[in-house]
Amino acid sequence: MRSIENKVIIEGIKNQDKEILKNIYVIYFPVIKRYILDNNGSEQDAKDAFQEGIIIIYRKIKEGNLNLSSSFKSYIYSVCRFIWIKQLSKSKENAEKMDTYLGYEEVPDITVDEYEKNEQYKLYQKHFKRLEKDCQKLLQMFLDRVPLKLIAENLGINSEQYIKRKKFKCKEQLVRYIKSDPNFKEN
Repeated sequence: MRSIENKVIIEGIKNQDKEILKNIYVIYFPVIKRYILDNNGSEQDAKDAFQEGIIIIYRKIKEGNLNLSSSFKSYIYSVCRFIWIKQLSKSKENAEKMDTYLGYEEVPDITVDEYEKNEQYKLYQKHFKRLEKDCQKLLQMFLDRVPLKLIAENLGINSEQYIKRKKFKCKEQLVRYIKSDPNFKEN
């Protein structure tokens, strides 16, 4: 299968075009899979790293921060390789060896900070889904900057004060879930 032009790929990812995303997976995933299998990983690890790489690239596209100066194949490979090395470095026996790799690793415009943000986002998403549906809906409307009055109407509640208290309780519950997660790191 042929590779796709960078411009088409970027537009496809930006617009979440299912056909382009499917083609990206078919064309580029086998290289990532081979790399991860050759470096102590499983097929599931490869799928996770590839998906995480696409998410990071999607965010960079949306923020207007993607500087693609190579082929998309090279770029996705570098991003996924960086993700895999960071995953391996989490296990103590691989940490020293992987630090050596990272010293030589040149990943085009992907930073440890972006990787960490992605990890935090996954943690947030995991625990957001644990909240009751009404809390999820309420917090999502606040995130979408829906006015308080509209939130109250949407939830069928007459009191804006009640909405404020409910938001506080929902946020508090989410923070408790996240802080109790073993993957939570306080900065």
